Amino acid sequence: MSNMKRRYTAAAAMMMVLGLCASASAAFDENLNDYTLDTIVVEADAVKNKFGDTITEQSYYRTGGDVKVITREEIEKRHYTDVSEAIKRIPGVTFQNSGYRGGEYGYSFFNNSMSINGDSRVVILVDGRRVDNSVSTKFGSGSANATKTMADLNAIVNIETIDKIEVIKGPGASVYGTDATGGVINIITRKGGTENHGSIDLQTGSWHKHVYNLTYSGAAGEDKSWRYFISASRNMAQDSKYKDAVSGGNRTYLNTRYKEESTNIRVDKDFNEKQNLKISYNHQNGVDHYPILAPNYDYWSEAGWKDMYDKYYGGVTTKDNPAYRNFFMLDALSNSYNAYRKNDIDISYTFDKENGMESFIRVYQQKHHYDGLDHYPQWIQPDGNRVPFPGGPDWEKFFNSNFKWQSDKDFTKVSHYLDENKGVQFQYAKAVGVNDLIFGLTYDKSESSSNEPVRNSDARTTSSVKRDSIMGFVQDKIHVNDKWDLTPSVRYLHMSSYENTNENGKTSEVADSDISTVTPSINTQYAFDDTTSAYFGWSKVYRPVKASDLTKADKYLFNGQRLEDEKGNAFTIGFKKDLSDKTSVAVHYDYTDMSNAVTQYRVFIASENDYKQKFINAKEKKKSFNLTADHTFDDHWNLSLGYSHLKDEWSAKNGMTFDPDLNWSGTTNVNTMINKYRPTNHYTANLSYENDSFYAALLANYFTGCDRTVFTDSRFMVFDLSLNYAVNKDLTTYLTVNNLTNTAYENAASYVYGPGAAPQAGRCIMVGMKYSF
Repeated sequence: MSNMKRRYTAAAAMMMVLGLCASASAAFDENLNDYTLDTIVVEADAVKNKFGDTITEQSYYRTGGDVKVITREEIEKRHYTDVSEAIKRIPGVTFQNSGYRGGEYGYSFFNNSMSINGDSRVVILVDGRRVDNSVSTKFGSGSANATKTMADLNAIVNIETIDKIEVIKGPGASVYGTDATGGVINIITRKGGTENHGSIDLQTGSWHKHVYNLTYSGAAGEDKSWRYFISASRNMAQDSKYKDAVSGGNRTYLNTRYKEESTNIRVDKDFNEKQNLKISYNHQNGVDHYPILAPNYDYWSEAGWKDMYDKYYGGVTTKDNPAYRNFFMLDALSNSYNAYRKNDIDISYTFDKENGMESFIRVYQQKHHYDGLDHYPQWIQPDGNRVPFPGGPDWEKFFNSNFKWQSDKDFTKVSHYLDENKGVQFQYAKAVGVNDLIFGLTYDKSESSSNEPVRNSDARTTSSVKRDSIMGFVQDKIHVNDKWDLTPSVRYLHMSSYENTNENGKTSEVADSDISTVTPSINTQYAFDDTTSAYFGWSKVYRPVKASDLTKADKYLFNGQRLEDEKGNAFTIGFKKDLSDKTSVAVHYDYTDMSNAVTQYRVFIASENDYKQKFINAKEKKKSFNLTADHTFDDHWNLSLGYSHLKDEWSAKNGMTFDPDLNWSGTTNVNTMINKYRPTNHYTANLSYENDSFYAALLANYFTGCDRTVFTDSRFMVFDLSLNYAVNKDLTTYLTVNNLTNTAYENAASYVYGPGAAPQAGRCIMVGMKYSF
């Protein structure tokens, strides 16, 4: 079928669903007298509907499922400094990084990676708009070796700009895209109020860490219909410290300093209750240094340094050279870093509102610049020359003659990247009887370009990738009766062929890379009574592979089999119950069945009569389970408990034979890597106390089932403490302590580099003051 026919077929299917859903209103008209569309309950600072879901400005998108909302009140009381800090208390949300701020873009183990219930196919939005770039390689050039989230959660907007954070698990967020398998994180920004108001928030503490936040908001015009909100932020620190579980003692994590700044402006014009204009500008910039890995201090000596080199040049494999990661200390000493500069503009005009749904047109543009410098390849000399041991008698002379200029001042050695995308988004929403209908269409033009130095040369190369996308959806939330909502939806995705421009300036399309696909989903919620509800969801999954996946050389593939787009089905089911007016529990289960997923695996190569690591298409089955409980003891004490467990199973397809050896001896199979490279179980406990002007909260994260082959311990308990005291209505003082007990732990692991290669930060104490005016 031609591309044009596929598009017409998809459009016809969407219109058919729209027509069927509209006509369904007649079938349910008899229930209209019994159903109230705006049935809500107010509970503490949250507004909830009859299913127990917290209501926000974006609630009409949601279609049931496990949704957690972090409010502005919580952000204020706990003084989070970034988004990841705010959502790490939510069961099923996992962060994996190398223990420092920025991570190293493009490599899975060194990348900052996030997943929801074990799936990194997570979509991140700001005010309901996706912020990723369809051709970006900054979070991995291939689909098999990096996070699939495609956006850095902490480099989107500063925490002072955020009003709420929605964390939506599973396919209950189907309208956000065909690839939101794990779920969605939707950041809702703050809107100015009718009165002028400002705040200054200052924090200082461990490792010369300083945080400065300034906000100002208000209204203009005789009728105060113009609203504005402005925020500016600076977050910076010197090298952090950590407790070393391998050799013992507290260590400085060299080259982990960072400096990040942001400015955000949002202007709203309310014409009437149904029409408004929103203009927002977001600027982010930062420099995040990185050491890649922490050294193994058991081998940090002249003798250990020589042994490391001897094994490396002697052909000993990395995993059998436990001192190998000490090479990366040279990267830290030479000031390797990542830098970014982002400018985003978003203009939306809402021309109608009905039943909490918005009809609008939006235009946007994102320009994300990245710079980076990584000296690591230069340390391993092909001629066998050894770099002297750092701190030894020959080190200073060597360093001064090679890297005294500290890397970032020599721009001829810096790699430059630019991700740019712009587009227009249209949405129309209409209530027809018991049907809440939403139709959306987005056109996006994306480009990613690079300008990189040629190793051991003054020359540079440039290249770029372009792709256009059309994304559409039709969703109908059918209020069957006062207890039951049924939400079918259809999503349409068209992507043009990848257009590559190589270093020689030659432009070509990647063959057979254009996409046209329709993916349906259906979700439902049912309230048994005022205290009990359940939900179920199914969604067809489609996630396009990246340009480099389609152009990989045959030697990286199994029998030359080209990598195909990821496809599958995602299911979610859950149950909520209020045991009393003080106690509630919830159970959530996810099951993802990918008929085609892209990964790396050791497969048997007949021509070589051996197992080799290859990029492959395989089958994936993922299961996850969440259990949460909330209890209010009295007017002062509250406790939230959570438990999550997840497991992946991969199997071969396309005539492959996987390496049957699933132990840790001589292989790194995917089943082993995924399930063993993370804790099996994650428990959370969140205890808070509030009494007039005083607020205190203690968060415990307990990880168990960590494999001792790659982790330094089988379990870790980490505590975070927040104390908040309102001196008066304008002045608040506070104290936060992350990793209260200075626990030695990791949340990322590597069989190659050994336990403790990615230690998390030790105890960090911050004191602060917030003044409102």
